[in-house]
Amino acid sequence: MSETVLELVEVSKIFNDHSSNRLTIFQNMNLKIKNSELVGIIAPSGTGKTSLLNISGLLDLPTHGEVKIIDNNTRALSIEMRNNIRRKHIGFVFQSGNLINEFNAIENVALSRVIKGYSFLDSLGYAKKLLINVGLKDRLYSRPLQLSGGEKQRIAICRAIANDPKLLLADEPTGNLDKENSQLIFNLFIEMVKKKNVAALVATHNLELIKKMDRVLILTKNGFKEMNQ
Repeated sequence: MSETVLELVEVSKIFNDHSSNRLTIFQNMNLKIKNSELVGIIAPSGTGKTSLLNISGLLDLPTHGEVKIIDNNTRALSIEMRNNIRRKHIGFVFQSGNLINEFNAIENVALSRVIKGYSFLDSLGYAKKLLINVGLKDRLYSRPLQLSGGEKQRIAICRAIANDPKLLLADEPTGNLDKENSQLIFNLFIEMVKKKNVAALVATHNLELIKKMDRVLILTKNGFKEMNQ
């Protein structure tokens, strides 16, 4: 059954500098994303894509408006309650991977599941299964500094889905990869979204990847515009 996973209602982000000037990053953002839906965001650098993803993932608060995760209005919640929703329902894929260099591949992926409350042994077994499924059987115990960019990004995707999230957020997930690896990683990302029945919001500059989205939104200061594909 189709379910709204992420909803933004009149969301705005405004900064005040030391001279009391107001910098409006964006305002009046409205968005709904359902499970199994892959939505892309495009905009020039510096126009607020990362801020929007951080707000959607409860890493930051909007200046105005509401962020709903599976019908939970998160604005009035305590920091602890927002953290719990993020741990339980949200997975992140960053451009740089953000892997922990002291941990090997399987430990990096398992950590996401341990944080959600699963046992360490369960988490290691689940992480191993995910990594084997993306072709990293021989890299389970390699550390990030021993891995290629494509391998690290595959690990980052596995980590993002290891806690069985309802919502996946990705910030330029193929930005540091060549064309071949970009296609491989994004095809994997799509497969995971559909197979796991999650909602996904992806910020990207890659026009080839945009063609594979269910829908694409252009981020402007005053709201989204639907892009005709």
